[in-house]
Amino acid sequence: MTADDVLGEPDGGFRVAMDTLNLFRPSVGAFAVGMAQAALDATLSHTARRDAFGGKLKDLQSVAHQVAEMALRTEAARLMVYAAATAYDAGAADVPRRSAMAKLLATETAQYVVDRAVQLHGARALQRGHLLEHLYREVRAPRIYEGASEVQRGIIAKESYKKLEDR
Repeated sequence: MTADDVLGEPDGGFRVAMDTLNLFRPSVGAFAVGMAQAALDATLSHTARRDAFGGKLKDLQSVAHQVAEMALRTEAARLMVYAAATAYDAGAADVPRRSAMAKLLATETAQYVVDRAVQLHGARALQRGHLLEHLYREVRAPRIYEGASEVQRGIIAKESYKKLEDR
């Protein structure tokens, strides 16, 4: 191996890998927000059309509250992803923490929203070819790649304590 074969600084590979993860974690978060939004949109449409118990599903308070929670969590995840991407673009010092938070919140939110959507749609949502059947199968993976949720929690804790030590 020659010096021409070395990418970046010698012994700097780990830093490059971590910087790459800090870039891709918000990207995974954005993907997860898209999944949550698709499930929310399908739920809004379904509950507005579906007749049950003498009226539309959307008019049941328990359904409305679930939809509100789905919308709230989806928007919070979206804003966290935007904040992490903005911090990355600005070269902020807290990028690892923000990236981990965005990925964790967005992927956990997507899992929650897709699960609630399936519940509100009923058995038809699990029929092969239904959008929610697809999302239900696919939503699990983003919670694992680019570091599982437990890894993100570890990063968030470590970076939070580091902020305390930097004072």
